[in-house]
Amino acid sequence: NKTMAISSSEAHYIIESCLTNFRIDGRSQHEHRPYTITNRSTRSKTSPPSKHNHSDTAPALILSNGSSRIHLPGSSTDILCSVKADLVHPSPSKPNEGVLELAVDLSLCGGGGTVTGVAAGDSSGGAPKRRRQQREEESQITSLLQRLVLPHAVDYKKLVVWPGKYVWRLAVDIVVLRCDGCVLDASSMAVREALRNTLLPRVQAVMENSDAADGGGGGGGGNSSSKNDLMVDGDIHGALPPSGAEDCPLVVTVSILSAPPSATEALAKTGTKQKHYKSISIIDARTEEEACASSRVCVSVDRHGMVCGVHT
Repeated sequence: NKTMAISSSEAHYIIESCLTNFRIDGRSQHEHRPYTITNRSTRSKTSPPSKHNHSDTAPALILSNGSSRIHLPGSSTDILCSVKADLVHPSPSKPNEGVLELAVDLSLCGGGGTVTGVAAGDSSGGAPKRRRQQREEESQITSLLQRLVLPHAVDYKKLVVWPGKYVWRLAVDIVVLRCDGCVLDASSMAVREALRNTLLPRVQAVMENSDAADGGGGGGGGNSSSKNDLMVDGDIHGALPPSGAEDCPLVVTVSILSAPPSATEALAKTGTKQKHYKSISIIDARTEEEACASSRVCVSVDRHGMVCGVHT
């Protein structure tokens, strides 16, 4: 396996533990790890519901309209997400929709948790090869999130400030510091939490007539013209999150583990009938379990249980 060096005996142990529904970290096959989510409004939230602690808030990232951090206690998963909003002219093809951009950075990631099957610590080929592999994986993670999450992340029509003239552009930046498996799932959690905590100031379109501004009282004249401007409310208490962020989907990756070839070959020799591979599906796989996976299925699901996208 290209993801990490793992022996056949280790692979056999990991797969057998999954087959008995008791994985190497004690979880069952369909159990998530207890992720901790930190954002501007709460110091920390774990996967199960918890009370918000507004007296001890986490600092927001500087120059960000929204941010989040996904951390897994006792593991090497640590992901930052920042959302920066600015007003831009809409795309000519979609004049009545806002813009949502995404960028993924793996340059600081020193662990596993890959999607493409390339190890972050693989030193073969030198630095240029590692950098090329990193760019390929960044491109694939970005592409998958754009397909599975972004189309349903917000209500794009509600990002319009002035139809045909100004819309909100939300630039989402994900920095993977470390990841112990399922980087796509953890990144989708970071995106959803950052968007939910993004605050957009109230903006009002203002149209002034030049002769009225000069005290002309609206008198007619061939030199009269109109001036378009935007008025931004500086009161942060009036800022609101982007509409539809509550329905931003999450990605769940289902990994299929099959019995090691050595065990299967041993079974084939004991009888004349063809033996089948033993396999099992698990979610939220660790790096070691990803190394044993024969295939994966990524599914994005919103809070209502609706499937928004599938990648195999």
